[in-house]
Order: sequence, then structure tokens, then C-alpha cells
Amino acid sequence: MEPTCAQTTPAQIAELVQRRQTMKVLGDVTAKLKLDAQVAGRNDPKVVEAIKVAGWAPFHYDRGVNGIAEPWRAHVLWHQDCQKIAAEFYNWFDDVKPGNKLPSMLSACGALVLVTWLPQFRPGFNAPLAGSEEVAKENQVDIDDEHLAASSAMVQNLLLLLTAHSMGTYWSSGGQFRTRKMLDRLGIGSEESLLAAVFVEYPETMNQPAQRLPGKQRQSRSQRFEWIREVNLSGGKQRSNFD
Repeated sequence: MEPTCAQTTPAQIAELVQRRQTMKVLGDVTAKLKLDAQVAGRNDPKVVEAIKVAGWAPFHYDRGVNGIAEPWRAHVLWHQDCQKIAAEFYNWFDDVKPGNKLPSMLSACGALVLVTWLPQFRPGFNAPLAGSEEVAKENQVDIDDEHLAASSAMVQNLLLLLTAHSMGTYWSSGGQFRTRKMLDRLGIGSEESLLAAVFVEYPETMNQPAQRLPGKQRQSRSQRFEWIREVNLSGGKQRSNFD
């Protein structure tokens, strides 16, 4: 059954969009985060539901891999597995510098959601499916752009839904999670490319000791919305800012 339109006001949506904030949480790998079964039991299902609802993002083309139309996939790691990876990180990757932030981020999160997208024509990934019609090269780029844009919309949906649950979020490009070595360890298919490693902090752990670093770009946002330009084909005066 498809969702029906709820009585959500534009102001409520605007508040949620602006409340969403990037927050990198760095815990102590040697000091276990206190996240008991009750906390996990309350929050893990909310993360799953948020992922499901985030999947209502629009997409233009049927990706058609393994009978799945969506051009994205989501892989969830819960707190215990995140801590296992944090503990084994330097054994798995002996070529990274000491002080890599991923172990600290893994030790502090309640969950980690890896969102991948499935390029269709990009070099190094799967070629068009056998028997498909020949597609002009410029159209191939357009199709992959559509897949990537749709997957990014899914990630933004996820961030907003987790924010609505009062959970902290950090959208990371993934670091070592982007490597084939790590993706293979996690059973993520060769046709997938990592788009977002979303670290999720549960509300009940936000008062525990950790270093919390807000997103660097939040304060650099335009205050006068110079990035908006009004197009007026009727000859009237064009506005160049919307402050």
C-alpha cells in the first residue's frame, strides 16, 4: 500500500531540513560505548524503517539488477559489528596512517548504513545487460547521472528521517569502506560503488564522552542565497538574490 499525503506543514518540513546537521562523533576505541540491548532494541527498528521510507526517493530508470529496479542498495552494520571492525581496522589495513578517524567513528556509532549505487555504463563496472539496445555514449552518461542523483536523494531522505528520530548523522564518503577489499569483506557486490557511509548516533548515547565535530561547511553557507537566480523571459527586472 502506497503512503497517503499526511497533514505535514511546509514549516515543519523546513524546520526538519534546517535542523539536520552534520556531526562527526569520535569515540575512544579502547573504552566501550555503553549501548545496551534495550537502547538497541528501541533504535535499530527505527533505522530500518527510516531506510525503507528513504527508498521512496524518485528514480528515472529501472536499474534492473537481480530483479531490483532501484539504482541504490543499503547495507546496515549494527553497533557490535561496527566495534568489531574498529578493533580489527589496523589488522585489515596495514597501509593507513595511525590516527585514522574511522575506528573512532565506528566505536561511537549505534549503526552504520552503507548506501551504494549501481553504475550502469561507467568504465570499470558492469557493461549493459546482454541483449539490451545499443545506447549512444552521451546517453549512457545521462543514465548514470540519473542513477547517481536518485541515490543521492535517497541518502538525503535517510538523513532527514534519522534527524526526525533525534539521531545524529554523519555522511562520510567512506574512506577504506570504498575499497574493494572492505566491500568484499562485507559481501557487497562488485557492481556496487559506495556513495555514502552514514554513521548514526543514538539519542541515548549523546551524553557519553566523545569528541563531536560539527560539519565544516555549515557556517559558510550563503546568507543572501546568491546561488539563486531568477529567470525572467518577459523583460522584467531579474532578482539576483533572495535574502
